[in-house]
Amino acid sequence: MSLRAPRGFGAGETRMGLLDSMFGGGTNLTLTLDRPTGSPGGVIGGAITLTGGKKPLKLTTLRAHLIYVSVHSNPEGGLPDIQTRVVGEQTVAAGIDLAPGSSHAFTFRITLPYDTLPTAHNVTYRVQAVADIPGVKDPAAEVDLKVVDADVDAHRTIPLQEIYARFPGLQSPDPTQLCRAMNDLFLECYSNGGQFMEAEPLLAHHMRTGSVEVRRQALQAWANLVDNRVQPQHLQSLYAVANVPGLDQETFDEVIRSACKFAEEGAFAMVQQLATYADPHVRRVTAESLRFHAASRFQGKRELLIQMIRDADPQVRAAAVMAFGDFRDDQQVMYGVANQIDSDPSPEVQAACIGTLSLAHHHGLGELTLAVYEKHVANPNERVRQEIAENLHWQPEAAAQRIWGLAQRLLSDSSESVRRAMAFQFCNMERFPQLLPLIQHAAENDPSAEVRREALRGMARISPPQQLIAYYQSKLNQNPDTETLWAIISGLRDHNTTREAKALLTRLGQHPDQDIANAARDAMS
Repeated sequence: MSLRAPRGFGAGETRMGLLDSMFGGGTNLTLTLDRPTGSPGGVIGGAITLTGGKKPLKLTTLRAHLIYVSVHSNPEGGLPDIQTRVVGEQTVAAGIDLAPGSSHAFTFRITLPYDTLPTAHNVTYRVQAVADIPGVKDPAAEVDLKVVDADVDAHRTIPLQEIYARFPGLQSPDPTQLCRAMNDLFLECYSNGGQFMEAEPLLAHHMRTGSVEVRRQALQAWANLVDNRVQPQHLQSLYAVANVPGLDQETFDEVIRSACKFAEEGAFAMVQQLATYADPHVRRVTAESLRFHAASRFQGKRELLIQMIRDADPQVRAAAVMAFGDFRDDQQVMYGVANQIDSDPSPEVQAACIGTLSLAHHHGLGELTLAVYEKHVANPNERVRQEIAENLHWQPEAAAQRIWGLAQRLLSDSSESVRRAMAFQFCNMERFPQLLPLIQHAAENDPSAEVRREALRGMARISPPQQLIAYYQSKLNQNPDTETLWAIISGLRDHNTTREAKALLTRLGQHPDQDIANAARDAMS
């Protein structure tokens, strides 16, 4: 979503007619609503622009009204019965000098009464703005508003007092309670953010004036609140926080995350600046935020990430590579990631490339992924080989024969960390039962007791239950240590609905070690 250009005088915006402007001494008034609908108990709002006339004038008052109009036919014939009344109003401004041709912008908020009837064939509403200016015809403008039931109002915004009722800590002078309430609001905004937009000025205030902790929590809640509803004034608020003198790093990181979240709504220029910031920490957090907090696709993101994988700092390059996970359907990008492994000297970047390629087979690039994995299973960097082990389970069943070869190499790796990672990942390889001999061999023969225990757990996902329980039974007969017992109980949990597993867990539930006994009993449920 991009920032909206200034609106024309179409739906949702009205201005004075030509005659009104003439008799209004050249004054002009326009009215725009923030949203097209309102609902009982909710808030409607908008913007009013008042332009001065041909000579100096004085604004006495500027008011916004919500007007109810009901039309009923006359059963005796004749003219219909028309009722109008003001059901809500706000004095927006008063006592302002109007210089010739000067422009003045205002916003307004009106809460609809809870007994407001929905719009119907004979019930309509309009919002009217009227400026009282002595000496000229009062300029006015109006626009229709549709009132719907609250449960179908996609644009519903509740009043600030109701927000306070839901989150009473927002009014607390205690910073701890205030931060807790803002965190609760932050979480609620994931599903109902639009309803709480009346809290935006409050959060913006805390962003400007709060303590370090309050400012940071307010910024986090605010960013979640206005996400997908960003207006130019929101971007100005974000820039203001970013430029606070002496801003701590953690809060600045939150600024970065917010900017990336708003990148498609007008903050992309700020993100571009952050991507070239002198501090590599800022550049890294920017790349990470483009992965975790930004929209998966927006104009300029791909090109910016390509720029960032050339960064001088390997952590920045690695974060940028991982952000390319949103472009796995882009062949050019994925081949570029594959080539990056060969050209980049950093093990961290190479490992990031392995992870990014892990799901490329969903987009017809499975051969590319497997070829890279087979080439780099002998990579001199332990971290790269471990990354292959941690991502091998994502590959499709059709590649089972090649998965066998890779798993066999990784389970016999010289590094215990690599072997342990591979053994652990067998808990995710239930789609590859043909690999059972490999993991059973590791459970029996690996020189590391920790790897053997991980293999014992991993077997449970790919072994037939009866075969697994018989194997576990043979292990129990060898009087294993406590850690091995934990591994066996973990594996039995996957089969606790079978009679054989229940019998073995019942036996372990009588173990003299109370922790083992309790764990076995818990595993039965």
